[in-house]
Amino acid sequence: MKKRLAAVLTVVLAVGCCACGGEPSESVPVVSMITASSETSVEDSSEGISAQESQVSPEEPPASSSEESSETTSVEESSEESAKESSASESSVKKESKTASSKAEPPKDITSVELNETSISVKMGETFQLKPTLKPDNAQRQDYTWEWSDSSVISVDASGLVTARYPGKATITLRTYNDKTATCSVMVPEPPESERIHVVSSDYSDVIVGPEWFDDVVFVGDSVTVGLSYYAENGELGDAAFLCSVSLGYYNSMWDLNQAGNVHPVWQGKKVTVEEGIRLSGKGKVFIMLGMNDIGGYGIDGTVNGMINLTDRILETNPDVQIYIQSVTPLISGMRRADLLNNYNVAGFNERAKEVCHERGFVFVSVAEAVSDPYGNLIYDYCGDPGDMGLHFNFLGCSKWVEYLKGHVA
Repeated sequence: MKKRLAAVLTVVLAVGCCACGGEPSESVPVVSMITASSETSVEDSSEGISAQESQVSPEEPPASSSEESSETTSVEESSEESAKESSASESSVKKESKTASSKAEPPKDITSVELNETSISVKMGETFQLKPTLKPDNAQRQDYTWEWSDSSVISVDASGLVTARYPGKATITLRTYNDKTATCSVMVPEPPESERIHVVSSDYSDVIVGPEWFDDVVFVGDSVTVGLSYYAENGELGDAAFLCSVSLGYYNSMWDLNQAGNVHPVWQGKKVTVEEGIRLSGKGKVFIMLGMNDIGGYGIDGTVNGMINLTDRILETNPDVQIYIQSVTPLISGMRRADLLNNYNVAGFNERAKEVCHERGFVFVSVAEAVSDPYGNLIYDYCGDPGDMGLHFNFLGCSKWVEYLKGHVA
């Protein structure tokens, strides 16, 4: 018997600025269905039955009557034995045929399906494993689909792993190919105040500026800022320049240009260091959003040190620029990219970054404040890759970013 298992993830995502630097999408569709399939094919192993034919010797010359009688009796006995053997052989063939027929019997359709739980409560950001039981378990087709009523509250992967994203209620339905169903209701409770993530505020919030204010700005950042650069093509950020690159961080931005695997940004078709790119841009205001690619490896303290070291290098080459540190933005609820990259550490880094800004005369801009839900997570509708990295923005998220900048930079 051979079994083939296939899992198909049917997810329509609004691809934001993904890790490969793609453009953010203009809207976020609801992820609502995952299909898993399994087919069982049966191959019979037939056993051949060999039959040996009796060979009859040529007739011998006539013998005496007594010999004739003896030979006749012998032939009759042989004929009876042959008939018995033939009958036994036919019986054996019938048994073998019956066994083979039993093996080749087509498996049955699914008659019912059950889940290991019919009602669960899952804390925001945590997961629960649903397990289906299909009956009979030898059904030829075992295709089924996971469906859920509210993608902002929960998500479900092909294995039935439920992730709680936001407080609320949702219903999960497992539906087989022949429309047998099982359901599970999910409650995601409100987290207590002690578990909510505090999002720091910006330094300024008194003046609203227009797009022309950003004519003298150069944005430095990673793939999240790459997404902003695509959105800014609509002129909302004036003539701002961009020095951004996928996977850029505080530490690898200080690598030598000749170092293998460097991800330095490009200025006018040529790779440059951040400090040199700022000099070439001629801009007087530098907006930096880095750290997402550092927190997971260096932690909060290490990332803060990286920020200090890079800004020192920038000021050595460009002593007259004004530095603005933009906060690292959060991930959607339940998303973790590494042991240390989670929303608690993102918030912790932002608090430390704001302190350093005040110590060194930088301006702190808390973009996280514009895109976070009340619990410190990236608002689901602003995320361009909720089924993947869960941290890049779609065009709606970018528009909220730009709107926030216009009211918190002067």
